[in-house]
Amino acid sequence: MNGALILAAGLSSRMGAFKPLLDLAGKTLIEHVIGHFCLFGCQPILVVTGRDAQLLEDFLTEKFPGRIGFVRNPDYASSDMFASVKLGIKALPADCTGTFLTPADIPLFDAALLAKMAAVPAQVVRPSYKGKAGHPVFLRKSVWSRILSYRGDGGLKGALQTEPQAFVEAAHEGILLDADTPEDFQRLREFLCRMTQ
Repeated sequence: MNGALILAAGLSSRMGAFKPLLDLAGKTLIEHVIGHFCLFGCQPILVVTGRDAQLLEDFLTEKFPGRIGFVRNPDYASSDMFASVKLGIKALPADCTGTFLTPADIPLFDAALLAKMAAVPAQVVRPSYKGKAGHPVFLRKSVWSRILSYRGDGGLKGALQTEPQAFVEAAHEGILLDADTPEDFQRLREFLCRMTQ
């Protein structure tokens, strides 16, 4: 059973708005992300919340009744994303054999890509486009203890630096596009518009 962890605890300070609930073609960013994981059949799907946690949890509970679990990062304002990664991994059930991991503001992957990644027999699998690695990352259970025990620099990248990684070529650059800033979000919207024309 493969799960999914969605990181949505950040302050969204550079964006100037709460990123998970930004509208993209009639759906919020995080609805797009969750929709892909649901279509692939991920179970469980956990969202790590922080800023506006209750607002986001209530919204997603209504949109995806019975499908989403939540883990709160109480130190979201002072901790980094890696702290949310650890909280999410700790919350995964014992029968989960792997998990996809992505920030909530990278919505342009799809279920077909997830299937290709899960089929690769490596401990760490990443999508890439023209040599650039993107999201989501697939982490098999065997590397979780390394992540949880890591205390060095570089966050998740540092924790996995000695792990061999496999790459799956994505069909387009959507795996690289996030919404860190208003300019990033505009590029994401324009790219989606081109994709759907």
